[in-house]
Amino acid sequence: KDPKCLKCGKPLEQEEQEYCFDCTKFDFHYNRGYALWVYDKNVKKSIANFKFYNRREYSKYYVQEMLHYYRDEIIKIAPEVLIPVPLHKSKLKERGFNQANLLARGISKSIGVPVVENYLVRCHKTKAQKRLNDRERAKNLYGAFEVNPIYSTAPYSKVMLVDDIYTTGRTIDACAKVLLLTGVKEIDFISLSIGKGF
Repeated sequence: KDPKCLKCGKPLEQEEQEYCFDCTKFDFHYNRGYALWVYDKNVKKSIANFKFYNRREYSKYYVQEMLHYYRDEIIKIAPEVLIPVPLHKSKLKERGFNQANLLARGISKSIGVPVVENYLVRCHKTKAQKRLNDRERAKNLYGAFEVNPIYSTAPYSKVMLVDDIYTTGRTIDACAKVLLLTGVKEIDFISLSIGKGF
């Protein structure tokens, strides 16, 4: 809800603020972001159960709520494709599913925008971002993503990234950077939850 950051969508304390701390500090490569819930203790617990305890059925409710608030916004943005933020293959094997892909597929089913789950590849295993400081987060993600070679020349100009948690924006930005290098012109994102912007 307002007031929220005009760039990433984080909630703000002051009505007169336009951008959160992270968005004034960094020049992110994406266009705009949208998120459903603040990443508080209840949301954190719910997402942890979803990801780590195989509660895939949660995705139906998550998607329902994301679409309730942002369906019209996504349609207005008109992305040509939805791209879930990828997991490293070892983590995907361990978990059995990519939570971002489940969210993307649910959104796709409702609005008809296709999902390309193999567009981005996580080419090396990274540490969990939540345990790192800002400098370590940037270093951790350096070279972590690449565009699948079959999409070396972008067939799309406008895409929307989908993820479950947005904190400092480093993961989404790392994905956006490599997409821009292949000729994608505009990148937005939608996330299930987001950190606070102050």
